[in-house]
Amino acid sequence: MSFLQFLHERGIAERPGSSKRPLVIAHRGYSGVAPENSLAAVDAARALDVDLIEVDTSTSADGVPIILHDPDLDRTTNRKGPVANLTAEELSFVDAGSWMGPGFTGVRIPTLAAVMRDIQHRGGELLLELKGEWSSGAVAQISELVVETGAADRMVVQSFNTETLAACRDMLPMVSRFLLRMVPRPEDIEIARELGAVAINPSFKGFSMRRSVVTEIRDNDLGVFVWTADSMDEWRELLDAEVDGIITNQPGRLQGFLAGRFDPVK
Repeated sequence: MSFLQFLHERGIAERPGSSKRPLVIAHRGYSGVAPENSLAAVDAARALDVDLIEVDTSTSADGVPIILHDPDLDRTTNRKGPVANLTAEELSFVDAGSWMGPGFTGVRIPTLAAVMRDIQHRGGELLLELKGEWSSGAVAQISELVVETGAADRMVVQSFNTETLAACRDMLPMVSRFLLRMVPRPEDIEIARELGAVAINPSFKGFSMRRSVVTEIRDNDLGVFVWTADSMDEWRELLDAEVDGIITNQPGRLQGFLAGRFDPVK
């Protein structure tokens, strides 16, 4: 699938101004107003009607896909230690909200199944980052959830790990793939082709360092979604480059910024 086909299948190619107006992707849900990667953050992002809701997934000690960014629990929960040391049941009792404020006490770490069923019943499109290396067997669990929830046309997967994306290509062919990079390289274009990826997504710093490579990526019919940009200065630079999407912790502010640029004055 080409990037243009990817856009067309989602109805994006027909949007007025879509060739220049970037998609808005909520980073770890709407993490500016609710605990990152929680169902509350997913719900807050959905309320904004963002184009994609990005979340991170890894696996518990018993191999269940769960939604959490870090390899350990220290930063965003009331527990410490590696996520991989606890089973999914044990993780279900961890408080993943009180670090952000007393109003979020009791927020839990969701499973991937819970998030995908939430998207199935309440709407939204998911950008799922697979953290680390996933085997074909582990990706097969995601494939089962995709079939169960009918999420193939409401979901994209991305990863830095090429072995993980290869497993997604083989076990999850119905779901589009993005290749993540800190700093994009010319050789990533061929790597993306081999993996069947439709976009190469650099960090904002990498984008700024390698603007010529970003241009080459787009000239090869691959998309560019830049992470994580939260300031108006960064957004202006990305608009000037006509990137395809912006991954941000501030999707509401970004929507307002884009409305001021693209929406006609009434």
